[in-house]
Amino acid sequence: MNSSTASAGTRRMPDHRANRRVTSADLRNSVGNRLESAFRGHLESALRAYAGVLFCTSPRLGAWLAAITWCAPRAAAAGTLALLASMLWARLFSLEKSGEGHLVNSLLAGLCLGAFHAFDSVLAGWLLAASLLTTLLTHALAGPLWQLARLPVLSLPFVLGSWAVSLGAHQSFSLSMTGTTLNHLAGPSFGSWGDAFFTALGWLLLVPYPLAGALIFAGLIAASRYLALLALAGYLAGQLVIALLAHGDTQATGFNFMLASMALGGTFAVPGRLSFAVALGGGALAAALVLMLAAPLGAQGLSLLTLPFILAVYLWLAALGSRVHSGSLQLRLAHPGDPESAFAAERLGRARGLAGDSIDSIPLAVPFYGEWQVTQGFDGEHTHQASWQHALDFEIFADDAPGSGNGDAREDYFCFGAPVLAPAAGTVVATVDHLPDCRPGEADLANNWGNHVLIRTAGGVYVLLAHLRQHSLCVQPGAWVTVGERIAACGSSGRSPVPHLHLQVQSTAALGSPTLPFHLVNVIVRQADAESEFRLCHRPTQGEAIAGVQRDEVLAQAMVPTVGMATHYRLPSGGQASLRAELTLLGQARLHCDNGTQHASCAFDGQGASLAAYDRQGPRSPLLDTWLLALGLSALSSAAQSWRDAPALELWPLAPWQRALVALLYPLGAAGRSHYQRHWDLAEQCWRIDGTHHFTLLPGLRALHWQATTHAWVAPGQGVRRLHVSMDDRCWLAHLESPTH
Repeated sequence: MNSSTASAGTRRMPDHRANRRVTSADLRNSVGNRLESAFRGHLESALRAYAGVLFCTSPRLGAWLAAITWCAPRAAAAGTLALLASMLWARLFSLEKSGEGHLVNSLLAGLCLGAFHAFDSVLAGWLLAASLLTTLLTHALAGPLWQLARLPVLSLPFVLGSWAVSLGAHQSFSLSMTGTTLNHLAGPSFGSWGDAFFTALGWLLLVPYPLAGALIFAGLIAASRYLALLALAGYLAGQLVIALLAHGDTQATGFNFMLASMALGGTFAVPGRLSFAVALGGGALAAALVLMLAAPLGAQGLSLLTLPFILAVYLWLAALGSRVHSGSLQLRLAHPGDPESAFAAERLGRARGLAGDSIDSIPLAVPFYGEWQVTQGFDGEHTHQASWQHALDFEIFADDAPGSGNGDAREDYFCFGAPVLAPAAGTVVATVDHLPDCRPGEADLANNWGNHVLIRTAGGVYVLLAHLRQHSLCVQPGAWVTVGERIAACGSSGRSPVPHLHLQVQSTAALGSPTLPFHLVNVIVRQADAESEFRLCHRPTQGEAIAGVQRDEVLAQAMVPTVGMATHYRLPSGGQASLRAELTLLGQARLHCDNGTQHASCAFDGQGASLAAYDRQGPRSPLLDTWLLALGLSALSSAAQSWRDAPALELWPLAPWQRALVALLYPLGAAGRSHYQRHWDLAEQCWRIDGTHHFTLLPGLRALHWQATTHAWVAPGQGVRRLHVSMDDRCWLAHLESPTH
């Protein structure tokens, strides 16, 4: 090796070693990041388990409750060990994807065991056994309970597991909810009734002290004031039952009244007057079950634990779930959650025609071109009665007349021969095409439905279009039709004194079977002496003029966020924030707003003839909130120029004192009344959407009437160019910079 080669080799070696050091450092950082991410994930799951005891998901509340459990150190340590063991068992058996119910149940089992036994090796062994048993029971019971009656697991594994451990461990130690082994915790007194209430709440986490219960209640108020109200109401209902039927001490069982009320009124049902009444009934039933079960279980050496709460909730949910129609009480067994979010979603859905009766209603597209008038609606006075009450009849009117001439001929009617479209996608299961059309004033009573097409939808219901024109059908049985496909022409066959189109949804394929509720989507509604308005969902009534809208692709491309693309805006402060659309693992489109320090998002649907946003999550975000207030519901058709919505008041640019008043008077949140109008701005060469938003804090007080305005400029090929919101002397403006992938 010559000197130059040696020199070169000497120079290369440090670079090579440096590369190896960088690679090792990157590897260590990558491993460290993964470990940190895993630790944070497990920590968040553990904290959510603590919060889950009170039907909440907030990690902050979980941390607060976890700290409170240390008022009883033995119980707290045992609960923590059982929780960690449950995580281990779930990981070992790959059960963690089934949710965190096993963590809640194992936590409760650990708290219960630790409260009444010294912390030693015997207890540690039984904690491992109890956590394994509750983990397996949670996942084993989830499927059968849901298939049986769509019931949640709740804390049933905790009860069964604790009973099994109690029966199996009676030789080593005994378990009883007497509290004789718990140390007394000194603290302030809240009066006799307050001490009883807070002590009963404290028993839920095995810290039966007034101060601990008061701290738990404070955390619950911070997480959900409505759940706190339900806990108090349920306790009062239960205490009333106890006072009427017996005079026992319920401090160790009173939390059952609270849990039943919280579950029925706030977690598994949309908040409302009826669900609140059911919540009171749940608390009362739980109290009655305490009286009925205490003696039989006590004779076997078993404690009630949360069994009264479980049975009360199961009985109510099973009964409510068997209803033919949900009515005004909406259950949400498949997606339980906090009552505030459920109420906000139901309130927004009701404003858009998606809540209330339409929960059990079948959505259909408008089955014709142009504007038709409803001549007979639901519960119509002529033929839409009894089992056939859910049906609509349509005709075409011009100058308040259904036709020209003297009306003696079928052809005099504007609707006769007009195209009929498929209102839903599905399979054609039955058709009749050969019956003659009746002359005006006559009817074929032997063939009530006349010529018709019956379509079976993917949901298993049947859509019937009747009184069609003879030999006009374009489809045959077995054919698949898409929404908006031409299938026939309007006629006057069957029981049809005048030409018209009959539309109904029925439960079976048999003609004349009971009808089902339905509604139309993406329609323009015109009532007498009123302007035309776009409705996302609408159930027409007699006398209304209805027209379907078609998606305007140029408008849709400008308004609907594109998945994978970020749009950057300049803010009044000189900073920047971006809106980026992404798909979740379940296929939901969400719009994310990131200003560098905070992150908020909302879901949106822009597939049809409208853009509809919902499910707002995260902290306040001026850009996202303005976008939602200005564009949260928008028609994607140039034919729709006016519509209404009810966005949440949290989106408004309220002053701090205004937000405080709303929070005080409306614990479940509130919404304003919004009216939108769209027109083409010649000067800006874009669409301009102007929104006016009204809200009255208290009915009858004009001084507390608030108003805000929004403006959005939407340019073809560019998108939402500007957003503006103003209220009183406060305003906010964002300018589009550029979209990026």
